[in-house]
Formats: sequence, structure tokens, C-alpha cells
Amino acid sequence: MFRLLARAVDPFQDEVAGGAVAAPPAAVPRYLWRALRPVRAVVAASLALCVGCAAVDVWLVAYAGRLVDLLAVAAPETFWAEHGRELLGAAALVLIVRPAVHLARESLDDIALRPNALTLATWRAHRHVSRQPVGWFRRDFAGRIATWVRDGGAAATTCIYTTVHALAYLVAFIAGSAWLMADADPRLLVPLAGWLACYLGLMWYVIPRYRRASARQQDASSALTGLLVDAYANADTLALLADRAAEERTARTVFAGARRAHLGVQRLEVTMNAALYLLGGVLLAGLVGYSILLWQTGAAPLGLVATALALSFRIMSLAEWLLDSVSALFGAVGALRQSLATVAQPLEAADREDATTLSVTGGAIAFTAVSHHYGNGAGGLDRLTLRIAPGERVGLVGRSGAGKSTLVNLLLRFYEPESGTIEIDGQDISAVTQESLRRHIAMVTQDTTLLHRSVRENIGPGDLPGIEAAARAAAAAGFIATLRDPEGRGGYDARVGERGVRLSGGQRQRIALARALHRDAPILILDEATSALDSETEAVIQESLERVMAGRTVLAVAHRLSTIARMDRIVVLDAGRIVAEGTHDELLSQEGLYATLWSRQSGGFLGEH
Repeated sequence: MFRLLARAVDPFQDEVAGGAVAAPPAAVPRYLWRALRPVRAVVAASLALCVGCAAVDVWLVAYAGRLVDLLAVAAPETFWAEHGRELLGAAALVLIVRPAVHLARESLDDIALRPNALTLATWRAHRHVSRQPVGWFRRDFAGRIATWVRDGGAAATTCIYTTVHALAYLVAFIAGSAWLMADADPRLLVPLAGWLACYLGLMWYVIPRYRRASARQQDASSALTGLLVDAYANADTLALLADRAAEERTARTVFAGARRAHLGVQRLEVTMNAALYLLGGVLLAGLVGYSILLWQTGAAPLGLVATALALSFRIMSLAEWLLDSVSALFGAVGALRQSLATVAQPLEAADREDATTLSVTGGAIAFTAVSHHYGNGAGGLDRLTLRIAPGERVGLVGRSGAGKSTLVNLLLRFYEPESGTIEIDGQDISAVTQESLRRHIAMVTQDTTLLHRSVRENIGPGDLPGIEAAARAAAAAGFIATLRDPEGRGGYDARVGERGVRLSGGQRQRIALARALHRDAPILILDEATSALDSETEAVIQESLERVMAGRTVLAVAHRLSTIARMDRIVVLDAGRIVAEGTHDELLSQEGLYATLWSRQSGGFLGEH
């Protein structure tokens, strides 16, 4: 049964036909209504079972009163003969029907609903966020984004689960209790109505304050998470700063803020619980006291007192649960609202609805009047026009901030140009799918980071012989054979650690180069591809690169000018514009910026000025 319930919802089903990914709605009600549509049937079934559970529980309270009345008037020797069948029916209800209904309800809530809703919400948020361009991720902490994706799914699940599991049952039980009291004597509704009015007043007072306090706690928790992620991810930088006292002062401020926010929530919870106990006493005194008064005057049987007493205790316990549930609900709504502020942002570089698949026949690249300043009005590229022929090898040089990285980022659509067009073989890259664009481009970067996965997975998909051939061409096969991770996996199955931390800089770069070689793409981008290698290994890699670059369009960015001296053409950038281009010898003869940069090289590296 549990396996059947677990399959009641497919959390990985496509939200939009054809596998397209829709942006989550930014408003919480619309998000819950639309994003969790697949679990609506489970929610409806659970709500029906909630009403059934509440009805059974109210009936049991009522029957307790009837049983007291029967015991008060029946003779012991004839009691079983006269009421045995009724008692057996009540026992069957208690022993069979009630557990079965509660089992069905708990199974729906905890197996069909919660795990699937959590996976569904988190999966869809991840699919959307993972399609954001690289530039979007560079504006925020990766740990913070991951926290909001994870916590947003958990908050959405809490909203649904709390409404179905707690609020629906409690509302149904209180409504049934009101009907039961009214059936005995409508005047019993007076203390119940008075308690309910005070209870709603308490909620009206506390809930907005709890929501604000919960929002402050969420902010403080997010800041604390950001601090921890930043500190642990940059432990080497903090060690080099060698100022632990200052770091601890900063951390203590954040921890103290989280503590204050937590205390604010806890003070409200203590206030709520104390007020609930007071209201519970009022309800108990009102219902039981009035029931006793009715019994004394002969207007009600003794069983009504027992019923009122049982209802009072039950409602008192449920009221605390209800307020906790409402508090949890508003806390979840606040967390979900904050999560959606990040997760539901529209894609900054979304594929067009009519986007086509890029078809590369020669690998010609054309930048036409391209400008991009990252929204700052300066820096980046400024109306740059550049033509790269199929199979041409072009080097990009310039001072730091000249626009080299911006040009590469725009070609990969990590950012969208603010103006101008970029074409590959005559196709505007903004009109093709990003996946097909990047499938035709292989890249090796200066700052190489790897996934916390096996060496094989970091190089790429495909059979092992092809991966091994790429590793040999990148001069990486030797050290890969010696790798062993803490779990005992070795060679191509060894995990490289977070961001490749278990490998040296040169080893990471050779893995990245093997990835590019394995990709076998028609366009190759080299961004200081050999900067982390020693001279001997670089010589081996350069020989491999010469073979790999043959017949491919190559765009190579380098501060070390000796690495691009043999390119077909060198393009010199300054302040986002092309100031010179030509072969190495031609540029030296012009005695311009390139010649100045070449003369200022020390050990083959480009200076900042």
C-alpha cells in the first residue's frame, strides 16, 4: 500500500508540455495553487478523511456522554443484555474504523503528500534556477541560493501539510462540537462562542506579530548561513588574513542577530501558550459549569456534563495545536515569500519560444556593434565589431578590464548584450537554444573549478576509452591513475572534492583541458588554458592543443603573450574596443599597445599598466 501511495504523484512530471520550464509565480497563493497542482487530488482525499476523522472523534465524545447516562440508569445484571450489541458496535468503531480512517489519513499525508510535494516544489525550483545565466549566480552567494531553493520547497510543503493535516481537522472538530452542544442545548453555544471569539482575537493580535518576527528570524538565519558558507568556503583566505579576533567579532555580531531574532519568536510563543491556558480554563469553566447547572435543574442528563468535560479538554489541547499550526503556517508563508523573491526571478537570459537548434558548419563568429557594461554605463565592451573566419585562431590581449572576459561571456550567453548582435555561421545566438550553443563550444578557463564528482564525470559523458584518450592528450592520465579518494575509489572513479580541492591547480586545469578535448566541439575557447601548468607540462599540452586546434575556430585569451604568439591573428582590446589587430610580428612592428605590453612582460606575464 505504501508503494502505491508513494506513486500517487509523479514529482518529476513536466509542468509545461514539451518539457519547458515555467517560472514559479512570485506571489505565495498563486505559487501554491499552480506549482503544487499535481498533488491536488491527494489534498482533496486527505481533506475528506480529515472531516471523517473529526466526525468520528466528535461522535466518540458524544457517545461517552450517552454511556454515562446508560450506566446511571441501567441495572448491572441486565446492562450487557440490553446494550451489548450497541457496545460491540462502539468497540468496533474504536478498534477498527477509527484506526483505519486515521491510518488512511496519515498515509496520505505523510507518504503520498509530504515527500512528493517536497520533491516536486524543490525540483521545479531547481530546474528554473539552474537555467539562470552565470552572471545571475555571480551576484549572490551560492550557499544562499541553495538554501532558498531547499527551504522554499520545505516551506511550500509545510503550508500544504499544515492546512490539510491540522487546520482542516481542527475546524471540522470544532464545528462538530458546536453542533453537538447546540443539539443538547443551544445555550451551550454561548461559552463556546465566547471562547472562540477570544481565541480569534488572540490570533488576530499574535499572528501578524509572529509573521514579522518570523520574517526577521528568516533574514537573520539567512545571514548566518551566508556567513558560515563564506567562512568555510574561503577558509584559506581567512587564514591568510591572520586576524581571528576581527573575524570572530564579525561572526559574533551575526550570531547575536540570529539569537535576538529567535528570542523574538520565542517570546511570542510563550505569550500565546500562556493565553491559551487561560482561555482553556474559561472554556472548561463555562461549558462544564453550565452543563452542571442544566443537570441540576433537570434540563439535561448527567451525560451532558461528561460530554462537556471531554469536549473542553479536547478543544483545549486542539486549540494549542491549532495556534502552533497557524504559527507554523505563517512562518512557512514568510519563508516561502522570501524564497520566491530569489527563486521566482524571471530568467535573465531565457530561450525564445521559437528558439532553434544551432547548426555549426564552419564556426564563423561575428560580433556586430556589441556593447555591454553590466548595467554600469562603463567597462565591458563598447560597440565592438569583430569577425572571426571559420577555422581561424584568434588571440585576445589587453590590460585587465579591457573587455576580454566580457567578450567570452557574451559569446557563451552567460550575459545578454545590451546592444548589438553575435552570430555563429550567420545565426543570431539569441535566437538559438543555449544548450545547443554551448554544445558546440568547448572552453578551458584560467580559474578551473571541478564538480564534486568522479574524474570521469568531470571529463564528460561517454565510454571510458574515449575519456582516457582525452586524458592522455591533456597529459592527465598519469596522475589520474594514482588518485584515491577517502571512500577508496581510485583512478577515473575517484571523487575530486568540492570544486576539485583534492587536486592541484595544474591537475585541475589538465582535467578541464581533457574535458574540452573530449567535447570535440567546432569552437574552442582558451582562457589562460595553461596558466597553472609548469613549463614542461605546458610544452606537452601545447603540442596537444596544436593538434586539437586544427580545423577549429579558436578564441584564446591570454595575459602570457607567448602562449598566443603563434595565433593566426591577435586582437588587442582597450576600454572595450579593438585598438589593433594582426599577427604577432605585425603588431610588434606597429609599436603600439601590443608592443608596449610585450616589452613590459616579465617572465612572460602581462602587467597591469
